[in-house]
Amino acid sequence: MVTIYDSAVRSFEAAAAVLMSLQSCRTNLAAEAGRALDNRPKVILSAGYNSLTSSVGICMPEDARAEFSRSDDDEGLEFRTSGLNWMTIEGLVPAEIDAATCYLDAAVAFPAPAVADVFLRDFLADGGIADSLHQEWALGADRAAVCSLRLPALRSGATARRIIIHLRQPPLRFVIRSLSLTMV
Repeated sequence: MVTIYDSAVRSFEAAAAVLMSLQSCRTNLAAEAGRALDNRPKVILSAGYNSLTSSVGICMPEDARAEFSRSDDDEGLEFRTSGLNWMTIEGLVPAEIDAATCYLDAAVAFPAPAVADVFLRDFLADGGIADSLHQEWALGADRAAVCSLRLPALRSGATARRIIIHLRQPPLRFVIRSLSLTMV
């Protein structure tokens, strides 16, 4: 005879197995970027692409300046910019993951709600790039936000893939408390 307790334990074990599986497909971009601090008070970002770690980078327009450090409450990363028109945060899609969907979740403290464009970029062997269609992601004033991005099949000749989070006119100062992507 199966008891309610036995059913509850099996349900819990199944849920735990799913969560452990998802953890292996998850990249915490905020934590990865934080590793770039490496006991330094701040990281100075320059125009163009800035590779912070092997799995996360930030790109900015020409003649732009920005920096980030641990936030005052040590609950995230505080960014200060020179008034950028745009900024991208880019997460590498591991080659061994053949995912159909990328789920992004974030808690970002902006002075006012903002919109990001999210898309997949394939880097091609011939030096070109190919972007998927973008979708808008509403990021609020210090509240959690989730985005689901369908991923197209790997293009022929693609050597690398990145999820691009394109911030439109990021504020002069903002805090990223958390930012992760999960491939399913």
